[in-house]
Amino acid sequence: MSSPAVVEAVGGATVEIALVNNMPENAAEATVGQFETLLRRAAGQGITYQLTCYALPQSDVARGSASSTHEEIEALYARGADALIVTGAEPRAERLADEPFWADFSRLVLWARTHTLGSLWSCLAAHGAVELLDGVSRRRQDQKISGVFACSATPDDWATQGAPEEILVPHSRYNSLSREDLAANGYVISSWSPSVGVDSFWRREPSLFLFTQGHPEYTANTLASEFRRDALRFLKGTSAAFPKLPDNYFSGAAQEEIALLRSSPEVLDPFSFLERFDRILEQNPPTANWFNDAERLYGNWLRLIVAERNEEPIGTMARKAAFSRCKT
Repeated sequence: MSSPAVVEAVGGATVEIALVNNMPENAAEATVGQFETLLRRAAGQGITYQLTCYALPQSDVARGSASSTHEEIEALYARGADALIVTGAEPRAERLADEPFWADFSRLVLWARTHTLGSLWSCLAAHGAVELLDGVSRRRQDQKISGVFACSATPDDWATQGAPEEILVPHSRYNSLSREDLAANGYVISSWSPSVGVDSFWRREPSLFLFTQGHPEYTANTLASEFRRDALRFLKGTSAAFPKLPDNYFSGAAQEEIALLRSSPEVLDPFSFLERFDRILEQNPPTANWFNDAERLYGNWLRLIVAERNEEPIGTMARKAAFSRCKT
């Protein structure tokens, strides 16, 4: 499959971007902030965009306080969008088809194929999309993949245009997609790592679907917050094991202090643990050394959407007409 060209000359009308947020309620607003920051940096001075947030009916966002900042998914279907970003979600079921949002998510995937110029599917959303489209199932790993990993960038690929041979990407997941399964179904691998497998990949649907198993949108503290959450679950007895430290993330000093804290009797007291853990992070704050690579990926994606829209516009009325036919 030939790689689309990313053009430097952009311009044109405002790009309408829809963000479908499937994160738990306590992380919903932070997730929006992560994507907003990355899109703003990636767009720079050359691209004007409008970001609108939506929620699937069965998501935590739709049922919680964050619903006031997210529109119902039906509004997206009626309004349309040039581009779509779909976040991951914290897994609740062993099988994706058993997730409470699966039916609504499936409808979104099929709608996006012919009603957007490009869609970006993050982590669990990527797993769900390829399972729906091709029956490619994720595979549970022996332990959680968590940390910042060096991934090899595929040469002459639009998604990694301008990238060095290796890029840095945060990953945080329990499941993986097989590179062989993806390649056999026509997906193009843009970046991957021998230690964590496929990072990003894409395929025409005919909309340009970009998938990321990693989380380039993460801020410097996101992996620390997730580790803190998982440790608290263990201390409260709702998780069977204390979490492994994220790879290649905490400083050497922070790792040593967290290891000492883990062996301390105080670890049995959630409040004492959190107080000391937060103090360690204040003294040894993580850094987002992957953000330039994340900005490049999203910049390539945005420029390609603008270029494709300028070449072959898809108007809102056309989207509405096509969707009405798909529903019958």
